[in-house]
Amino acid sequence: MTEKFDPDKLKTNALTSIRLGVEDFTRSQLTEDGDADRALSALRNLFAGILLLFKYRIATKAGSPADGYELIFKTGEILPQPDGMGGIEWQPTKFAKTTIDVPDIRKRFDAFGIQTDWKVIETLQKERNSAEHLHPQNAAGVIGKFLSDTFPVLSEFIQKELECAPATLLGETWKTMLAHHDFYKAQAAACESAWEVLNVPDDLLPVVPDMQCEECGSSLLKPAGGEDESSDLESGQVKYVCVSCAHRALAIPLLEETLVDFLGGYDPYSGEEPPTGECPECQHRTFVHVQGECLWCGMKLNPEGCARCGNSLTLDDYDNMLCGYCQYQADKHRDD
Repeated sequence: MTEKFDPDKLKTNALTSIRLGVEDFTRSQLTEDGDADRALSALRNLFAGILLLFKYRIATKAGSPADGYELIFKTGEILPQPDGMGGIEWQPTKFAKTTIDVPDIRKRFDAFGIQTDWKVIETLQKERNSAEHLHPQNAAGVIGKFLSDTFPVLSEFIQKELECAPATLLGETWKTMLAHHDFYKAQAAACESAWEVLNVPDDLLPVVPDMQCEECGSSLLKPAGGEDESSDLESGQVKYVCVSCAHRALAIPLLEETLVDFLGGYDPYSGEEPPTGECPECQHRTFVHVQGECLWCGMKLNPEGCARCGNSLTLDDYDNMLCGYCQYQADKHRDD
């Protein structure tokens, strides 16, 4: 089987998958509300195409088709050679019919010195998995940002690692990606500017681009600004409007929810405390526990900590100069 392995087929399959992904994206945009099935297919094909292109690059590092086969299929592990010997060592293991996954690809990239932006790749994988397994109905909204984020990753990888012009390798597909990337970035910039005009607190502005429409999942949101809608952010009645599907909903609750994910995510079933709480001064859920500060109004707990023991104060200690334990001891002593 190894003698039939041809790395160039990986490249051909990668380009086909990317092309199909872009075609599915284009077709998903033809309906007014977006075609969720087409969008989901686009997400699958685009991400699969990127991984296939990564595998092709790994295979080109092999000395023979047999070596390339072993690098792409789960037949062993790459091990560093002892100090002073240089290079890498391949340790065969039990044969497996499945190809390497993202963690395996990253290991091989590190071993061969192949570069890509793994932070973006991990984000793309998370978005793809979320759309497919958790919120498939949101795929139509997510795909626009997904394709736009894919563009710079492919551009840099093709130019630096494959030493080829993206337009040459992908042809008309690249033109479509470029046009959408430029359009999406312009739309995103316009949305961000609209929120700045609305005087979103400076510390919360970085969170705004991560807000996603509760109806379709798109990140292209801007203040609604209709004649019968509030433009006073402090009123709590300001609504957002989704550029992709025109859905309207209150903006501040979405911003507060997005802040939780922006800070690293939170599993409500973990039993751990949420990373944010309601600020006692402005009543927004934008108080960040680890920072001891509200990102909306700037309220801070005493940075010097408990006046008795010096431990950090929590939101429960807002009205006190003492931490909970020391306040308990003080109350107990007073009662005695």
